[in-house]
Amino acid sequence: MHCLPSYLPQRCKQVAKPDPTLTERTLSGGAWMTGLQLARQLLQLLSVSILAHRVPPAAYGVVATAVVITNFLDTLRDLGTSEALIREREMSAEIESTAFWLNTAIGATLALVILSISGRAAVFFHEPQLVLVLQFLALGFFLNAVGSVPTALLIRAMAFRKLALCQAAGAITGTAVAVVVAIEGGKLWSLICGGLTITLVTTAALFLVSPFSINATFRPAHARRMLSFGLYLSGSHVFNYFSRNLDNLLVARFLGSVSLGYYQMGYLLMTYPLQNMSSVINQVMYPSLSRVSDNREKIQLAYLRSSALIGLICFPLMLGLAVTAGPFIHVFLGSQWTPVARLLLVFAPLGAAQALYGTVSVIYQSQGRTDLQFKWMLFSSVAYVLSFVVGLRWGIIGVACSYTLVWFLLMIPSFWIPFHLIELSGQRFFRVLWPTLWRSLLMATISASWLLILKQLGIDNPAGALASAVLIGALAYLSLLFLRTPTVVSELIDLLSETTNPYLRKLSTLLSWSLNRSIPVP
Repeated sequence: MHCLPSYLPQRCKQVAKPDPTLTERTLSGGAWMTGLQLARQLLQLLSVSILAHRVPPAAYGVVATAVVITNFLDTLRDLGTSEALIREREMSAEIESTAFWLNTAIGATLALVILSISGRAAVFFHEPQLVLVLQFLALGFFLNAVGSVPTALLIRAMAFRKLALCQAAGAITGTAVAVVVAIEGGKLWSLICGGLTITLVTTAALFLVSPFSINATFRPAHARRMLSFGLYLSGSHVFNYFSRNLDNLLVARFLGSVSLGYYQMGYLLMTYPLQNMSSVINQVMYPSLSRVSDNREKIQLAYLRSSALIGLICFPLMLGLAVTAGPFIHVFLGSQWTPVARLLLVFAPLGAAQALYGTVSVIYQSQGRTDLQFKWMLFSSVAYVLSFVVGLRWGIIGVACSYTLVWFLLMIPSFWIPFHLIELSGQRFFRVLWPTLWRSLLMATISASWLLILKQLGIDNPAGALASAVLIGALAYLSLLFLRTPTVVSELIDLLSETTNPYLRKLSTLLSWSLNRSIPVP
C-alpha cells in the first residue's frame, strides 16, 4: 500500500506484498490439490468399503456398463476446448462466452444421444435396468459439460484452492447421499444418486467461485481456433477411451454384469493413484509449463520433480496393495468380493506405472503437439484392444493379464515420444525414479514375507494380518527414507522452504526436522 510523503506524519510503513512467483503459485496450488485430493481418496475408499457391503457386484456391473457408454461420449464432451482455454495467451469475455456456449451445445447434443440409445444399449447388453440408469446419467453428463469452462478458468488462473474446495464439497455431499441411500436399501440407486449429487454440487460451486459470468456472445472465429487445437486432443481421448474401457464393454457383453462388477472394482482400486495423484499433477503442471513452453531445462526439471513425487507416493502404495490384496479385500469389501484380490495382483503394479504415464499428456499439450499424441494413441489403442480380445477366453483374469503385458511392452515408446519433444533422456528419468522404486520393492518384499510367515503359523485373521503388514511395510519404507534421504524429498523440502506461504514453510521445517536435516531459516 502507498504511505504518506515523508514530511507528513507517517501512519504506516507497509510495503506492497509482491505477487507470488510461478513456482510459489504452483507449489501452493499443488499443496491444496494434493491435500484435498488425498482426503477425497480416503473418503472414496471409506464409501466404497461401506457400499460394497450393501450393494451387490451385479449392481456395480450395471452402473459400470452404463459408464462404458457415457465415458466414451465424455471424450467428446468439450472437444478439447477446456485445454485450449487454459493455453490461451490472452483471455477475453468473448473467448470465455464462446467456449461456454460451444461446450453447452456439445453437452446437450451428446446427452440426447445417450437418451436415444439407452433402449438399444439395454438390448445389446441384455440388461433392462440400463434404460433408466442411462437416462439419469445423461443429466450428469450435461451438467459436467456446463461446468467445464468455469473449471478451465480456475485452472488457468491457478486458483487451485477454490477448485479443490469445489471438488471436495461435491465429493463429501455425494458420498453422504450414496451411503444414506445404500443404508435405506437403495442398492443400485445409491451409486446413481451419489454420482449425480457429486456432479450437481461441484458444478454449482464452480459457478459460485469462478470469475466466469454467462453472456450471449458467440464468435465463430474463436470457436474454430479452439477446436483446431482441441480436435487432435479429443481424438487422443477417444482412442485412450478404447484402450481403457473396451475391456469393460467386452466383459459386460460376453461375461455378464457380475463379472464386470468384479473387474470394475479391481480396476477402480488400481486407478486411484491415476485419478488422484496424476490428475492433481496435470492440473497444476499444465498452466505452469504452458507459460515456459520454450524453456526446455525448466520443463524437464518440473516434469522430473513431479514424476519423482508421484513415485514417492504411488510406488509403495500400489506395491503394498498388491501384496496385501487378499486381506485388504476381505476387510474393506467383504467376502463376496474375493475374486477382486487376484485382479489386484495384476492391476496394482500396473497402476503405479500408469500413474507416471498419466502426466505425459501435459508435455504434448504444453508443446502444442496434440497431433503427435493422437497418432501414438491411435497405434497403441489398437494393440490394447487386441489384448482385450485375446485375454477374454480366460475370463477377467485373462483380460487383465493380457492388457498388462501389452501395456508394459509399449511403455518405452510411450514415454520416449513425449520425452523427445523436451529433449529428456530415458536414462535421466529412470535415475530420478530408481531411489523410490528400490525402496518400494524392498518394502513390498518385507510385507509379503510377513504375511507368508503368518500363513505358515496358521494365523487366519484378515484384519490383523492387514494391519500388521501395513504397519511393518510403512515402518520399513520410512526407515529406508530416514537412513538415506532420496533427492526428491530433499528437493521438496527446499522448494517448500523457498515459498512465502507460512503453512508450506512450516511443513518444510517439520519434514526437515523429522529427517534430521538442517535448513537455513530466513
